[in-house]
Amino acid sequence: MASGAGDSQQIRYCARFSYLCLKFTLITYSTVFWLIGGFVLAVGIYAEVERQKYKTLESAFLAPAIILILLGILMFLVSFVGVLASLRDNLSLLQAFMYILGVCLLIELVGGVIALIFRNQTIDFLNENIRSGIKNYYDDLDFKNIMDFVQKKFKCCGGEDFKDWSTNPYHDCSAPGPLACGVPYTCCIMNKTAVVNTMCGYKTINEEITAYFRIIAVWSLFSHRYYQSVPV
Repeated sequence: MASGAGDSQQIRYCARFSYLCLKFTLITYSTVFWLIGGFVLAVGIYAEVERQKYKTLESAFLAPAIILILLGILMFLVSFVGVLASLRDNLSLLQAFMYILGVCLLIELVGGVIALIFRNQTIDFLNENIRSGIKNYYDDLDFKNIMDFVQKKFKCCGGEDFKDWSTNPYHDCSAPGPLACGVPYTCCIMNKTAVVNTMCGYKTINEEITAYFRIIAVWSLFSHRYYQSVPV
């Protein structure tokens, strides 16, 4: 009898220990993402307040601050449910937390599959929004910083190709000034150690692609064709 009671007590102890470990892991996981969600939300709100001072674009797709706010709200609320459920040992909240995470995962998978199935339409949608952003490139600092980073990082230029920059009033060939008929220097292919030439894209839009593929990245990130070379 003593041996049986000892085994039963040991089983209860192991079960209790496993329960506490699982609860601590869930609390830690939920709390970390809750704090991250709050931080992302705060950054998004701050960025949106700053963006409103220079707001020129109406499309939410082109506003990183809007995306951060939505992502922050989602992370904050879902993680808060997880924290509350784990602290109070509420089975209903735990089930709700599990279902919400499952729905989020399902939405991501469905979104990825739809984007692959309608790949051409997705690319056209992205290119259209990028051209809309290019039109207000110098007026929206959020989009400008993102576009500059993408073009330098992936050695691309524009949405569909480098001629997309003609939609910008400063880069249009009929515009006055040195930027007319050119592209930003972030389109240029340069050595990392080279001094940045901000006028390297001067008067390139109306020329043939073969004349400039050694100087600028003439194709976009979404293009099937791409030249990469070094300046001559």
